[in-house]
Amino acid sequence: MSLAALALSCLSVSAQEQETPDSMKVRMLDELTVTSKYYKKYNLSKISSDLRLQSPLIETPQNIQIISAEVLQDQVVYNLIESVTRNVSGTMREELHNAVSPDIYSRGGYINAQRNGVDLRPLIKGPLGDDAAIIETIEFVKGPSGFMTALSDPAGSYNIVTKKPTGIKKNTFRMMYGSFDFFRAESDMGGVLDDKGKWQYRFNLMGMSTKGFMKFDNNTRVLIAPSVKYVASEKTSFTLEYIYQRMNYMLLSEAQISPYGFGTLPRDFSISDPNTRPYRASDHNLFFTVEHKFNDNWNLTTRISNINNEYNGSIFWVYGKNNHNPDILNRYYVYDGVGYNTFSAQAYIRGRFTTGAVKHAVMAGIDFNDKRNSTTDTWETASTVYPLSISHPKYSNVINNNGAGGSFESENDIYGENNRTKGRLHYVSVYVMDEIPLTDKLKVNAGVRMTQSSANFNQYGKKTDASDLVVTPRIGINYMVTPATSVYALYDHSYLPQAGVAYDGSSLKPLTGRSYEAGIKKDWHDGTWNTTLSVYQIYRTRTILRDPVSNAIYQTGENRSEGVEVDVRGRVAKGLNIVVNYAFTESKITKDEKNPEMVGMATPNRIKHIQNTWVNYTLPIPRLPGLSVSTGYQFMGGRAERYTNTGPEALKDFFRLDAGIGYSRKKYSINLIVNNLLDDHLYSTAWKRNDMYYWVQTAPRNFRCALTVNL
Repeated sequence: MSLAALALSCLSVSAQEQETPDSMKVRMLDELTVTSKYYKKYNLSKISSDLRLQSPLIETPQNIQIISAEVLQDQVVYNLIESVTRNVSGTMREELHNAVSPDIYSRGGYINAQRNGVDLRPLIKGPLGDDAAIIETIEFVKGPSGFMTALSDPAGSYNIVTKKPTGIKKNTFRMMYGSFDFFRAESDMGGVLDDKGKWQYRFNLMGMSTKGFMKFDNNTRVLIAPSVKYVASEKTSFTLEYIYQRMNYMLLSEAQISPYGFGTLPRDFSISDPNTRPYRASDHNLFFTVEHKFNDNWNLTTRISNINNEYNGSIFWVYGKNNHNPDILNRYYVYDGVGYNTFSAQAYIRGRFTTGAVKHAVMAGIDFNDKRNSTTDTWETASTVYPLSISHPKYSNVINNNGAGGSFESENDIYGENNRTKGRLHYVSVYVMDEIPLTDKLKVNAGVRMTQSSANFNQYGKKTDASDLVVTPRIGINYMVTPATSVYALYDHSYLPQAGVAYDGSSLKPLTGRSYEAGIKKDWHDGTWNTTLSVYQIYRTRTILRDPVSNAIYQTGENRSEGVEVDVRGRVAKGLNIVVNYAFTESKITKDEKNPEMVGMATPNRIKHIQNTWVNYTLPIPRLPGLSVSTGYQFMGGRAERYTNTGPEALKDFFRLDAGIGYSRKKYSINLIVNNLLDDHLYSTAWKRNDMYYWVQTAPRNFRCALTVNL
């Protein structure tokens, strides 16, 4: 079973042995929950301080979904890129970059990546996908989140809450083994460093290697994440976190390419070669947080962070159809290197006070963020062709410019203007929000943010710059029908500067968005499970698209997204924990200044119907306590291509069935999961360009087994 369930069972095992099943109920001991083996943390009602909100989820006028580490453990996933989006309605990952960046879409747009409340939205590519070894929870905020970040698509954002010191002794070790020579080991250790408990620590380690299901997809990963917390007093604490990830992998992309249609190649077919130079990626994260509590009503949080990552390597790519012989893929050997850095400083104060008979819950803050991206590549200049037959592929080619360090100067000048891009975006933003209860049941949530941003970009010698001062308001209303049922409405604005160069050499104008949302939330059975129903409509202006033929960037004008989302999560019966969601999404271009024929076409990566189910059931067998079974599926229908065009290709529906079994007893647990149980030939992200079909192949039937030990 899961790590959290095992840890809790170790704390309460002696009490459980003396109790009947009916008496084994949740008990609150300050912040420690002691519970039975039938309970799992599938439904979390408390958001992290990163979101800065002061009300419980049911009183917050917005759809916010939280994924716990225990759900990820039951699904035996190891990274944010591994179908984590199945646990939230209407979200999907553009599975193009092999672990380089999560690239998550929702409500018709690309949503912001946050880590511990820090805005990581990239200018080009990044950040690296977060490893499950450091994830405490994942918070998906549907729609604009001006209370947390200044810049975002109106579709929303997600925040990774990393594991931090708690002062509770913890020694958890986990090993995983699976298909494609997959092996992984990780540890999670924590406790105190002194007798008084003022110095607390957390130390996470991980090492992994796998060969993947496609040819030449070997990769290895390492993670080191120490953190320390100093509790100076009951009111003040200092926390320092460092996260280091390193990856070495052969494939930047698991895309397959063919002139014959989507999904027409063997699942292990690769356009790469064993002689290519592997990609190497590194990621450094540093967070320093100071929390001070003035009194029971007021507290201040400040955080300084720096995130730096880079990767470089080589990839084979095919730009178009070989009209002379379609069976031959004309591959070009492309060097691709990216550097990414984000420095952030933020401070926010939260407090409660009364003016006359009116109560206030105020949050005010200031955010500074400086993003820098640079690339060195030969996407536009690679000239040597390496033919590969689709029907009779022969590998182990002699590749030019593949020496140690990678010199491409004999083929093209990698240091010329045609091989380099550089961008910077920095902003300062102030925000204030007030939550005012008008009655015992009715609460108004109003806020405004003012942002000053500057951006400059040099794309292959074309330079642009822009600066903006923008005010974005927000107002929400929440009404508690009963203590466990609420209805809400929300109107919110968003703003997103866009560093880049348009097809005509001009600078890109900022994306602006308006979001309307309404919904119903319900806690069932004393909060053991929860349902959320929301409807929304989003208007975007100055959106960016890439021309499917030339790859040039242009701003279409406007698009509109609207839909319905349903989320159900928690323990619906004794031992039965579920995550079920459904989303209907309609997202279309409503105005296109350059290509008016695009009006009415679906926006990139739109999926009209997404329905996911995950069920974990602990069997009530006295002789085998802790035995559980799991099953789940993912369905996506009405899928649109990665690029919008006037002659869209039909993408087949996606359905993947998974199942597993687990056993947990005292300090030990084991989980076995089989993914793609039906062994269907599935593909995810797909598009057509230059008479060629591109798609990302997903894995055939595969298994993964995890053994966890809590000492």
